Amino acid sequence: MLRLLFLLALGALGPLAGRAQELPYYSPDTTQRHQLAVAQRNAAKAGLLVPKTGSSEFRDHYRRVVDEASADVYNSIRYSALLDPVLEPYVQRVFARILAANPQLPATTRLVLSRNPEPNAHAAGNSTVLLNLGLLPRLENESQLAYILCHELAHVACRHLETGLRERLLALHSKQMKQEFRRIIDSEYNISSQIKALALGFSLNTNYHHRRFEKQADSLGYALLARTSYDTPQAYRTLQLLDGVDRPENPSPLPLRAYFSCAEFPRPFGAAPARSASIFTVKAAEQTVLETSDTLKSHPDCGKRMRYVQALAGGRVAEGPQPSGSPEFERIRRLSRLELVQSWFDYECYDHALFEALQQLGQDPGNFYLRDMVQLSLFALHQHLQTHTYSEVVSNISPRHDAGFNVLLRALNDLQLDDFRGLSACFAQADGAPAPVAPTNEFALAARYASTVLAAEPSAPAALALRADYERQYPKGRFTELLFPAPMPKAKGRH
Repeated sequence: MLRLLFLLALGALGPLAGRAQELPYYSPDTTQRHQLAVAQRNAAKAGLLVPKTGSSEFRDHYRRVVDEASADVYNSIRYSALLDPVLEPYVQRVFARILAANPQLPATTRLVLSRNPEPNAHAAGNSTVLLNLGLLPRLENESQLAYILCHELAHVACRHLETGLRERLLALHSKQMKQEFRRIIDSEYNISSQIKALALGFSLNTNYHHRRFEKQADSLGYALLARTSYDTPQAYRTLQLLDGVDRPENPSPLPLRAYFSCAEFPRPFGAAPARSASIFTVKAAEQTVLETSDTLKSHPDCGKRMRYVQALAGGRVAEGPQPSGSPEFERIRRLSRLELVQSWFDYECYDHALFEALQQLGQDPGNFYLRDMVQLSLFALHQHLQTHTYSEVVSNISPRHDAGFNVLLRALNDLQLDDFRGLSACFAQADGAPAPVAPTNEFALAARYASTVLAAEPSAPAALALRADYERQYPKGRFTELLFPAPMPKAKGRH
């Protein structure tokens, strides 16, 4: 009988346990990241040996580029590597399976999961593959992730970075380039435009060779994937996803009025105002060649690459939305979405953090973490507006942005300092908001302090009590510097 009651109790608690809050990872200890960054910096430098041939000017330039590339590897890992207990081990297992199935690949190649929110991946040097966190939510299953990693491993195996670096520097230091540059300098007219044309030609030639490498990496990457147990038709679908990865995952417009307008703070949020007509307008604005092509995409030429992979696969490809295939991958996508919000926030891109949190709330309106991050983003924006650094954390409206993001940017740029109190109060009582609960984690406590300060002042008794509670529970908390900034030093008087 007691055993039956125990099982019934577990059954009653099951749904609540299943909704346990998952939160982004954080550790104030950066020792492991530093050690990893040093190791990969040294590996990058060792893998890019300075050629023994060529002019001394060429070799010096090559050495400087190698030093800069190695420093970039160190900084990328030291300040953005994600060494959490869930996402990082998962991607390492996929990476290990690929290496085990392809023993011809360099066994010393290391995968690093980066907190970079941009949906991308790249080979850094001849020893490191960097997978950006922002790519994980956009993939549909593990086979697609495997193809991304196979593609980057192909770059490493073909030593594309080294080949490209050598080709560019040899071209830059060639006799033909020097002669052409001297001819331009000795010209009587149009020196500036001729130099620009020379630089543009060099840049276009570099892009051509870069895209040649992408085709080779697609081909070898597909062969590497075929040696694993992963689903090779997903390679085509992966490129299909990358072709639209610059668009938001959720294209629905943000209901800003539902979130941030209420009886106490009625605020109209609308789309872009109509452009005023002018009698001087004689021609509609046109896009440039760069804007109408896919050159500005994070992943250009995907259409051509898809046709190439389709030919490699003999037409056996996966098209359109695909099933995840496993609950584990769904959990990886869910956690990576939360980490994505946190990454934008930690990089002080508070407009992006707010946009991403609001987008995800549309799919998960009861998520406490997302609601906490909205309040913390409002607090951070308020702080920067107060210190006249608002333009540093709010992007400019641009045709390259998603239309929904531009609507949010327009609303943010119209705000006054006192408006944040109303935004915070309206959001706290918006439809779908969970019932108020006592803070049980760092995010909840930080958000409660932020909303209290927006409603009153940091010196208010409630705010002081919450600050004391936060500092007692989280002496090395991730929000300490934001919530309790050190006072600015007084300027010394002139003598």
